[in-house]
Amino acid sequence: MSDPAPLRSLRFRLLGPLIAVALIAAIIVALASYRLGDRWAMDDLQERFVGIKNTLADSTFPLNATVLDSLAELTQTDLVTTGKTGRVKYSTLDGLDAAPQEGEMTIDEKRYLVYFFDTQRGKIRADDVARVAVVFDERTLSASRRRAAILPLATGLSTILALSSITLFMQSRLVGRISKLQRRVRGIAAGEFACTDTDHAPDELGRLGADVDEMAGQLDQLWKRVNRQQSEKLLHQIAGGMAHQLRNSLTGARMAVELHAAQCDSPDKESLPVAIHQIELAEDYVRRLLLVASGRQDEDRPTDVTVCWNDVRSSLSPIARHLHLDVEWHLDESFDSTPQSDASHRIGDGPTWVAAVTNLVHNAMQAGDVVEVRLERPTDKSVCVRVRDNGPGIDKNVADELFEPFVTSKPEGMGLGLSVVRRAAEHLNGDVAWHRDDGWTVFDFTASLMDNDNS
Repeated sequence: MSDPAPLRSLRFRLLGPLIAVALIAAIIVALASYRLGDRWAMDDLQERFVGIKNTLADSTFPLNATVLDSLAELTQTDLVTTGKTGRVKYSTLDGLDAAPQEGEMTIDEKRYLVYFFDTQRGKIRADDVARVAVVFDERTLSASRRRAAILPLATGLSTILALSSITLFMQSRLVGRISKLQRRVRGIAAGEFACTDTDHAPDELGRLGADVDEMAGQLDQLWKRVNRQQSEKLLHQIAGGMAHQLRNSLTGARMAVELHAAQCDSPDKESLPVAIHQIELAEDYVRRLLLVASGRQDEDRPTDVTVCWNDVRSSLSPIARHLHLDVEWHLDESFDSTPQSDASHRIGDGPTWVAAVTNLVHNAMQAGDVVEVRLERPTDKSVCVRVRDNGPGIDKNVADELFEPFVTSKPEGMGLGLSVVRRAAEHLNGDVAWHRDDGWTVFDFTASLMDNDNS
C-alpha cells in the first residue's frame, strides 16, 4: 500500500491548519499595526505642524531664505511662504512653480501633504509674509506605516517558523509511531501474530500498541485452536477408516497368539499372556477410537487404582527389559497390592487413567535410560503418579505448548500423546504438569478418587 497523498497525510492535516491560523493571525496583526502606524504618523504630523505654527505664526524675526532653510532642516519638512497676493516669496521645495494648495499635491511624481497657517502679523510684517505652507513628504508617512507593520509581521513570521519547526519535529515522531503501529496491524492482517518491537509508551498510542499486541496474541491462540480443530477433525475421519481395518487385524493377531499359547509348551509363561493382554488393550483403544470418530463417548468404567497400576506395570515391564532400561516402580504404603472394595480407592474411568499413565511412562522410557514411576496419595480424594527420567528434558521450542495437540519435537511424532494425557486429567477431575528437577524431567499426573456415595 503506497503512502497517502501529501495533502491527505496526517502530518499536513495537523501542521497545515496550525500554520494557516498562525499566518492569518500574523497578517491581521500586521494590518492592524499598519492602521495604527498610519494613525500615529498622522498624529505626529499634526503635532509637528502645530509646533511649527506656534513657533512661526506670531514670530517677529523675518522669514527669509536662511531662516526657512534652517527650520526646514530642523523639522524635516519643506516650508513655503506667500504674500498677501498669494504669490510665493520663498520655498525650500525644489520644482515648485506656483503657490501650493492645501491638501495633497504631486511634484515630479512625488506626493506631498500641504498644511497652511496665517501669520498673525501678516499685514505689518517687514518681510510681507501673509501665509506659511508646511509641506510633508508622503514617503516619510509611508515609512512610518511600514515600520509599524514590519515589526509585528516579522515577529509573527519568526514565531510561525519556530512553532512550525517544533511542531513538525513532534509530528514526525508522532507520525512515525503511528506508521509503526500501522505496519504492526498490517502484519497481523497478513497472519503475522508474533510480537514485534511495538511502542508501549505510557500514552494513548502506547496503550493502543499494547491493545494491538494483546489482540494479536488472542488471534494467535484462536488461529492455533482453529488449526487444531481442523487437524483433529481430519484425524478423526482418517482414524475412523483405519480403525475398522486395524480392529480386524488385531482380532486375527490375538486369535493367532492364543492358538500358539495353547499349542506351545514353553518355559516362558509371561511373554504370551503379556502379548495377549497388550492386544486386548489395543482392541479396546480401537473400540474407543471408533466411538470418538462416530461422535459418541464410551461409558466410564470405574476401576480400582491398584488394578490400573498393575495393568500399566505388567504391560510396560517386559518392554523395559527388552530395551535394557532401568524402570523402578514404587507404590505408596497407603495402597495395597490387592484390589480394594472401598470406592475411595477407585478411579472414575480406569482405561482413561491407564492410557494416560502408559503414555507418560512410555515417553520417559524413550527419553532416558533410568525411569522412576511412583504412585502416591497426596490427599484422601486424589492419587498422583510421578514419572521421572534422566533424559535431556523438553525442547524449549515446544515447552510452552507441550500439552497441545500436534505439538512435538520428535521427527516421527504426531504430538498426540501428551494432549491425550491432559484430556484424561480433565476427564478425571485432575491435572498434569511437568518441571525439571536437578537433571530429571518430572511429570505429575493427578486424578480424583471416587466418593463412597458415587460407587
